[in-house]
Amino acid sequence: MTEQQLESRQRIDTINPNDTPFAIRMRRLRTVSRNALDELLKSRTATIGAIMMIMLLVTCILTPVLATHPPTKPNYRVRLQPASADHYFGTDKFGRDIYSRVLWGGQRIVLISIAAVVLGLALGIPLGVFAGFFGGRFDSISMRCVDGLIAFPGLLLYLLIITVAREWKLEGFWNDSILVFALGLNTMPEIARLTRGTSMVEAKKEYVEAAHVVGEGSLHIALREILPNIVSPLIVNATVRLGYIILIIAALSFLGLGTPPPTPDWGSDLNVAREHMESNPMIAVYPGLAICYSVLAFNLFGDGLRDILDPRIQER
Repeated sequence: MTEQQLESRQRIDTINPNDTPFAIRMRRLRTVSRNALDELLKSRTATIGAIMMIMLLVTCILTPVLATHPPTKPNYRVRLQPASADHYFGTDKFGRDIYSRVLWGGQRIVLISIAAVVLGLALGIPLGVFAGFFGGRFDSISMRCVDGLIAFPGLLLYLLIITVAREWKLEGFWNDSILVFALGLNTMPEIARLTRGTSMVEAKKEYVEAAHVVGEGSLHIALREILPNIVSPLIVNATVRLGYIILIIAALSFLGLGTPPPTPDWGSDLNVAREHMESNPMIAVYPGLAICYSVLAFNLFGDGLRDILDPRIQER
């Protein structure tokens, strides 16, 4: 970076005493965003993962525009057709357009994964922060509950919750909501333990003692002082967790425990393609590649963020 660029950056970061509080916050936000982008571009892994992830999210948003056929409408006249100008990825055994099903299935699975991770963060972060900061009996009781959830096999938890949903004959939005609840509940224990461990480390630092001396309340210290300083490992964990949850959703749908057909889903499409693997192997290739691409995008981005945010790795 040249001296002129350094001087221009210093001028931008200088706070004008006449600025309003909103202008100061926006200036700080621009500075933080610029620094984050600079660090992101230094990591090749994070950059590649970010590009792949952005392409995936943009494709999910533009699915209604990019899809060429209704994803659930069968057409037995064109069943098991190879790729063509009318059907980019061909058709399955019901004559449904595979290209459109991959797009709509991706939109659905990414939304469910994001919602599940957000739910896990919403449940795990407050529990972990309070347990690590306050300690005592609340820490013991809450962590024993978390240990019980960790000891319970995740797959059995999914099966239990989804079986109950099937007994209630939930479909569409409510079936996906139950799936989000099951995945978020299983994600919460790991996030809670990670938050608790980092909170216990931060609670012993000098800035927390200074906040106590000033007279700040315990709730204020936990949420306004400690929580902002433990965000980095939580972001990395949540990003990698997205790829893991995509695999779980695809596996449940492959076993027939996800959203019932004919809803587009990568896992259920792989299950349907098993019958024609020898005669039409490409039917299984497209949803399989979509799963691999999505998981790889989130894993690369998460690994890159870990390299950027972990000071122990930066010192090497």
